[in-house]
Amino acid sequence: MSYLTYFDLVESLITGSFGGPQDAEQRDIRTAIHKAYAELTQIRDWAYYHVHGRVITDAPYGTGTVSSSGSTVTLTGGTWPSWAGTGAYLKVGEEIAKVASRTSGSVIVLDSTLGLRADVTGVGYTLYRSIYPLPSDFRNLDEPSSEYHWWSGLYVTPDQAMKLQRVNNTSGSPLHWTVIKDPASSGWAIQLVGYPDRQETIDFTYRRTARPLRYSGHEPNSRAGTIARTGATVTLTGATTFDTGMAGSILRIGTTANHPGPIESLTPWVSESVITSVDSTTQVTTADSGTVAGSTKYLITDPIDVAPHMQQAMDSCCDYWLSRIRGRDVEKVFAMYQRDLRLAMEMDQLAPISGRSDTIWHDGGWRSQLKPDQGTT
Repeated sequence: MSYLTYFDLVESLITGSFGGPQDAEQRDIRTAIHKAYAELTQIRDWAYYHVHGRVITDAPYGTGTVSSSGSTVTLTGGTWPSWAGTGAYLKVGEEIAKVASRTSGSVIVLDSTLGLRADVTGVGYTLYRSIYPLPSDFRNLDEPSSEYHWWSGLYVTPDQAMKLQRVNNTSGSPLHWTVIKDPASSGWAIQLVGYPDRQETIDFTYRRTARPLRYSGHEPNSRAGTIARTGATVTLTGATTFDTGMAGSILRIGTTANHPGPIESLTPWVSESVITSVDSTTQVTTADSGTVAGSTKYLITDPIDVAPHMQQAMDSCCDYWLSRIRGRDVEKVFAMYQRDLRLAMEMDQLAPISGRSDTIWHDGGWRSQLKPDQGTT
């Protein structure tokens, strides 16, 4: 499999804009690629980014009794579970408070705004968790499914979720769900309303974001020194430049005389492989194996995380953004970009449904597409 990489796009823009080797460090070329990458990968829900996700719910906890002093709640006769922090709620009687943090096995701290009205002493309680972080590459998702049902309730807005939780917050199979900002990170979380009453898996399909770009292959630390390869282990000599951010990047191997160029260049790469781990500043492990003699030149670059049928549109989008940044021929290159984008969207519609059955199984019975009545056309 041949990868389309950040390096390839930089070289293509240098060639297309009649640049020379000195242009490899031009900021407008890199800016155009990053803007094109962000636009193309998010312009629609491409089938390529549909993946399977899962969260595991926690069973409510109610062992022992609690006493509070201001926002501090102390547990007697039990131990706060490890998840009793951000995303958890404490229910005392009919009052619900939001947990801000867990400071020890016996102490939690409540949110300064969403706390208890008054201090309590030695009372029963229910601690439950209804907010679960979504994957770090999450963009949007479809209806989730529990272990026992085809669907896990209806989507509601965050405002509706707050109102439902406030006036009718019971346990059981989740009746509603929403997506909110994860209170514990910069990402997103799913909130289940009708909090889970047991530990179970909640599965869903979601659209992920594309892998970010960092290494173009032109940076000094992406090609310094030379390498040797034995099996899946690649060892660097003459430099100490491998860093942990290179895991998932593409290692391209050239010759002892030349750094690896694009496949259409006069000095094309000899082989390429995904870096699965960075073991030290002088050693990485790759996804496949091979043998490369010492003193071989190389480069490390990031893959362009798009499907094959999206690659031409990606290339055209880069041309468009570079023309836009430089302020020339914008209408002409935009028309070509739109042509390639349309073709990519058409292929995205055709490929995933090839061979799909018209009938699926639903836990409420068989479901199939409606058929014409007999005797009608």
